[in-house]
Amino acid sequence: MSDLNNDEIRALAKAVGLTLQEPELSQVTHSLNAMLEEMAAINPPGFSHEEYIAVVQPADLEDAE
Repeated sequence: MSDLNNDEIRALAKAVGLTLQEPELSQVTHSLNAMLEEMAAINPPGFSHEEYIAVVQPADLEDAE
């Protein structure tokens, strides 16, 4: 995955109601790219082969009635 640039980070920040200016913009860009790189490296054995199911709690069933 390629690193996000300052314009992409600025757009993501704007989407959640934040305005980033320098020097914070560069710091956030660097930190977010570092986090994304580390998260991409997490690959437990068999992780991509898991199938997940929805778990419905009894309280959720009562609300549906």
